[in-house]
Amino acid sequence: MSRRLARTLALSSALAVLLVVAATSQAGAYGSNTQWQTAFSGTCSSNTSACPFGPNGVHNGFWGWCAFGGSAADGLSGTAADCQITTYAGPASSIHIAYDVTNWTISPGSLFLPPGVPGFFITPGAGTLEITGPGPVPPFVTKGVPFPIPNPCPTFICDTGIPAVPGHISFHPSPGVELNIQVTHLP
Repeated sequence: MSRRLARTLALSSALAVLLVVAATSQAGAYGSNTQWQTAFSGTCSSNTSACPFGPNGVHNGFWGWCAFGGSAADGLSGTAADCQITTYAGPASSIHIAYDVTNWTISPGSLFLPPGVPGFFITPGAGTLEITGPGPVPPFVTKGVPFPIPNPCPTFICDTGIPAVPGHISFHPSPGVELNIQVTHLP
């Protein structure tokens, strides 16, 4: 009986250690220099009368995440960010946008946030974008080939609309329209 108990305890201890190691490696998935982790999604049902994310009459929206790191001493800028965004607007329309950013800032003035709320901005010319997926892309973009973030940068590319305020935002401006943003500031 004591051997069986000892084996059970040993196996339980080994499994517990493996679970702790797995959880720890997931927490550091963005790297040790990440100070902000964000996730977001916006959806519109096909029945909504006015969709701010895409065309009316089709189910559409977006989802994604960004990790911002390499913060300066003041915490208002950084030297590394990774964003992954997928958009969709009906069948075979999805595209995936990957940002590999070498400079970002936090400041008020986002066109997508209330006045005075600080947001994350990608510095024009600081990194690359890559677009993949079955959906259509602009004529100047080759799918699967990274291209420089433009300078000057269009608002919809460099103004992320992500508030630099920790917490969860859930916004339902009308039936069938939903926006969710989660922002986590890491110590």
